Amino acid sequence: MRASLKGRDEVAVRVQIALALPTKKEAEHVVNAVITSLETTLLNHLGTDGFTLKLKSFGKFAVRYRPGIRRKIGFTGETIQTKMKRKIRFISLGALRQQERVG
Repeated sequence: MRASLKGRDEVAVRVQIALALPTKKEAEHVVNAVITSLETTLLNHLGTDGFTLKLKSFGKFAVRYRPGIRRKIGFTGETIQTKMKRKIRFISLGALRQQERVG
């Protein structure tokens, strides 16, 4: 493998080797299909607080809602309610989690 490969290209090459696909373009189609499927699944469940999508020994995507909080504006002294936030969080699992700690 070349050392100059970046991110998605490296994944496509690894998929091509693992699945014994004849061309890199076919491997890129497989990678794009998987990414699109993950994205679509997450988008379909954005309204569900606590939804998780676990990928065995790789990681977990979790949809989380955080309620708004009351803040005081310093200059005017007015208190306002901030908006509720929705976050999609990635939690690593398996070997990836083991390598997160440095030192």
